[in-house]
Amino acid sequence: MSGPGYDVYVTFSGKSKTPIQHVRSFSASGKDQGAVTPDYDELRGIALDGSGRLYLAVANKNVSAIDLFAATIEKDGTRELIGTILTPPTSAVHPHPYGLTFDRNGVLYVSTQDTNCVTGYAIGTQSPPQVSPIPVASALTASFPNGSFYAGQFVAAVEPIMHGSVTPPSVPANLGGLSASVVGASRHSVRGVLATPNALYVADEANDRIGIYDLTSGAYKRAITGTGRSSPRHVVDGPVGLAYDAKRGNLYIGSSKNACIFVYAEKSRTLSRLACDDTKLAKVSGLACAPDGTLFAASRASAAIFTVDTSSGKIAPFVDGLADAPECLLVVPG
Repeated sequence: MSGPGYDVYVTFSGKSKTPIQHVRSFSASGKDQGAVTPDYDELRGIALDGSGRLYLAVANKNVSAIDLFAATIEKDGTRELIGTILTPPTSAVHPHPYGLTFDRNGVLYVSTQDTNCVTGYAIGTQSPPQVSPIPVASALTASFPNGSFYAGQFVAAVEPIMHGSVTPPSVPANLGGLSASVVGASRHSVRGVLATPNALYVADEANDRIGIYDLTSGAYKRAITGTGRSSPRHVVDGPVGLAYDAKRGNLYIGSSKNACIFVYAEKSRTLSRLACDDTKLAKVSGLACAPDGTLFAASRASAAIFTVDTSSGKIAPFVDGLADAPECLLVVPG
């Protein structure tokens, strides 16, 4: 560790001519500290549990998985692989996982793009841990008592997708169903997912909104869509990354299509625009908030990571000239 007591972990697209296929670590001052994990093929979300173990979403559709690494950081900056804890055969729901987050009870939530849903898992303390799907959200079973759901399903889709033998019911958007659209070869569906002490937030990229769900029942509460002004720079447009400042109670939202970052104050339920920049925030993806309040933002188009002052919105370089497009970020405390 170096700097003010944290490092920044980064996953990358893996689709450039010079792909970076592992989690890479940077110090708080932006120094490249090398690889944390072995090489994979297409990595996305990363998260820490309460004991400091590292969870990694392996998103390649042929080998999708959630892998677990030890809490101990070796002298060379790497972590030991404990093992794979979830795969499509064992969970029947995880082709192409994207976002990972833990709630305060230690439940792991996973957003998965090809089934366009969010599922939850109780993680044991042993090594390797026992992993058990949580009960299907009571809001879903109450609304669709005859429906079939994926094990652990917490958030459903407007257009459900059969996986294995399960086809969940269609959940309309006004009840919290996640949308999906196909643009060329790209499928736009659920992206970032983030649990705060108050709610589960889900980036519904295709519907240009952040869905807010009750952490107990899974009930859809409302959506974050814009500041109330009609300007294109005041609406959430293609959200991907989410980050949370626990001290201030602020949720940060990366809006990829209009190159903006918004801040949602949980207490007042108000959304305001923090920063916009067509170059620095072009195709903004992963966000992460450090204990000192520093907000980090990854730009896929710029192949760079920036810091954003959460008071002024000023954007400053953190790491640029990356060989691959950064995808997801994680602040790892010292």
